[in-house]
Amino acid sequence: MERVYYEDIEVGLRFGGPMYTIEAGEMLEFARKWDPRPLHVDEKSDAAKAFGGITASGAYLTAIFTLLSQRARRQAGDHAVIAALGAEGQRIPNPGRAGDTLTYSAEIVSKRESESRPGAGIVRTQARLTNQDGAVVMECETVTLVEKRPGPD
Repeated sequence: MERVYYEDIEVGLRFGGPMYTIEAGEMLEFARKWDPRPLHVDEKSDAAKAFGGITASGAYLTAIFTLLSQRARRQAGDHAVIAALGAEGQRIPNPGRAGDTLTYSAEIVSKRESESRPGAGIVRTQARLTNQDGAVVMECETVTLVEKRPGPD
């Protein structure tokens, strides 16, 4: 697989496709350890009832998002990502639930050369997870530091 450097990445490029099905046991185990709010662990709680049942925690959805993002980038080529610099504007407009199959999709929305690292550029990607019904479950703009193509030695 050919390495994809900063120079190879085009604004407007769309990629994605990887999917993940939320398993009830895994979702509950994660919530019990990392985000044990009633909404995520107690079907009988008022919070869960208000949302029609327990929902996946945002931290769990972020973990799935990260996994699928990495898979999508690998499918699109061997991206020379140095580091993830953050995610901006994260929203969870619809809950994730046990049994949902989430699909990752993304579009490169901008890129610029790094001011502090001359051998790298900064790429912004608008990305989302949608469920099997096409509803957006999570979306944000990710910011990554990507290696530039090495020059001749």
